[in-house]
Amino acid sequence: MNAISAHEALRKWGVALFLLIGSQIIFWAVIGQTERAARPPSMSMQPDVHFVLYDKAGEQISDSWDLKADRDRHRGYLALGNGKAEYAIFSLLFTVADKTQSQAFFLENREYIEEISLNGVPIQPDKPLRRLQGDVSSETALYPLPSRYLQNGTNVLYIKTSEVSRSIYLAPFAVGPANELEQAYRIRGALEVDIPIAGVAILLFTIALCLVVNWPHEDRVRMRWLIAFLAINAASTLLLTLAPQLGDQLKVQLPILVASNLLLGLSAGRYAVLDTGSQSRWPFIVAGGFSVLIAAGVILLPIFQPAFPMAPYRFAILGSHAAAIVLTLVSIAVLLQRIAVTGGERWLERMVLILCLTTFAVDRLARFLDLYAPFASDWPISLYWSPIVGPLLGIGMVLSLARQAGEARREVARANEILAARLTEQDAALSRSYDAQKQMLGRQVMLEERQRIVRDMHDGIGGQLLGLMMQVRSGGVDKVEVEQGLQSSIADLRLIVDSMDSAEDGLAETLRSFEHRVRAQVEAAGMSFAVEHGLKDGEPGPGPRPTLQILRILQEAVTNALRHSGGSLIALNSGYAEDGSIKIAVSDDGKGMPADIKGGRGLTNMRTRAQAVGGRIEFERKAAGTHIRLVIPPTKMH
Repeated sequence: MNAISAHEALRKWGVALFLLIGSQIIFWAVIGQTERAARPPSMSMQPDVHFVLYDKAGEQISDSWDLKADRDRHRGYLALGNGKAEYAIFSLLFTVADKTQSQAFFLENREYIEEISLNGVPIQPDKPLRRLQGDVSSETALYPLPSRYLQNGTNVLYIKTSEVSRSIYLAPFAVGPANELEQAYRIRGALEVDIPIAGVAILLFTIALCLVVNWPHEDRVRMRWLIAFLAINAASTLLLTLAPQLGDQLKVQLPILVASNLLLGLSAGRYAVLDTGSQSRWPFIVAGGFSVLIAAGVILLPIFQPAFPMAPYRFAILGSHAAAIVLTLVSIAVLLQRIAVTGGERWLERMVLILCLTTFAVDRLARFLDLYAPFASDWPISLYWSPIVGPLLGIGMVLSLARQAGEARREVARANEILAARLTEQDAALSRSYDAQKQMLGRQVMLEERQRIVRDMHDGIGGQLLGLMMQVRSGGVDKVEVEQGLQSSIADLRLIVDSMDSAEDGLAETLRSFEHRVRAQVEAAGMSFAVEHGLKDGEPGPGPRPTLQILRILQEAVTNALRHSGGSLIALNSGYAEDGSIKIAVSDDGKGMPADIKGGRGLTNMRTRAQAVGGRIEFERKAAGTHIRLVIPPTKMH
């Protein structure tokens, strides 16, 4: 088991390292090719350029063109400043073979450039207004060289610069065919201006999207730090790159630069920690430690190094860069460890974040040393890449949000499917339980009814037979009375059996059984038996005991017709009244019931039994026969 676990851990770390190495190869290849495309192939490699210095009055304070600015390791041309000088003018010599061919002057950074002249005639850049005005930004310039001012052979460009008190600086430049330089200029302009502006817009959209999402409770803190990380990136790009300069460096730029570096590293580290599910506080400790160190340096350096007034500023900037480097590199390690632990889960969005953090670290490392792309080692990295990766960071986070939303929808759909299946199972179980309980209740009711019928048999038929037996023993009864008593007991027994057998089938089936049993009795007495069934088949019956009461009423009515009507026909009819009541009628064509008869014991029993089932008995006397109707309301049948 331990060997399997070790192998699995090794495999996961192999996947993580493979993703890291592959992404870094792609990252540095893109940087190398982009840096190469953003520089013209004809960049000047001459070892130095000549310049002269002028004071505020415009008087030359240096001897002719003897001063030189040496090339500073591909960063441009640099010389020490002069406290008396107000500005400097560089002299660049170049040759043109055919002045009719379009020529241009490419300058990697036009900051502090006040004027450029071609052979003594001032020329204007392709886009005279600077769009990049931030405190840490620079912008490339392209100056078309008008053919009317050119001459075949040697030409000279005079470049007037300001800010020469501390150093005299001229950015890398190139003079050559306009088409070649314009291509590099457009690429560099897109990288320096257009892409950062699009990045800010995408970051703001991503922030708005994060704010409107109702995150689960366990994700809210992590997403707040992600929002902070995105917001700091957008704000730093706006304030330090695109927006106009904010004023004095010591009062405005220093706090903004230091705060942006510290907060950027802190938010990145905190988000990386929360993304792993940990609650470690190391980002706060690192950011707090660097903050204390920077504050101590700003306070103590003016005391111990009064001869270097810019020392606190430089120390604070470099210290904040160091803090951002440490925080971002540790964040990269944390994310890489998370990729290894989860076996590549959410690897794409984490690798996007690692690439962006790598860019932030590279930009700040470039403040300490020259960095070269492996695929473009002839020139150091010159572009400020943090604003450039803004679109990648924003799009990566939007894709992450889309993925999380998709997973949430799938989880909800899956949960709904599971819930629906469980509800269906529960409904089926409840239905089966209800049917079983209903059957059990019906059987219990049926059993109770049958038990009551058995008691009725014991009390009714049993008592009647016992009475006959006592009369026979005493010798006080004749044969006819015994026969009638037995016949009555047998009829009642048959009714009981019919009610028990057909009660579950419904009242229509019970009446058909009654018809078959009674028909033989009626026809044996020499009368006809007419039947008309109007009840629906399949409807539930009232139960065994009410069924027995109904059959006893009908049997009593038929018996009375046989004994007393003197007619030739007995009719049994069933159907429904307009209000849904059930009507069952027994009629004959005999001499009819005398008007003075109020009802004997048989009629009284019929009324009592009708009331027992919730119904009523209706008697109708006619000149030729008697009509007895049992009416049962529909509510008594359920």
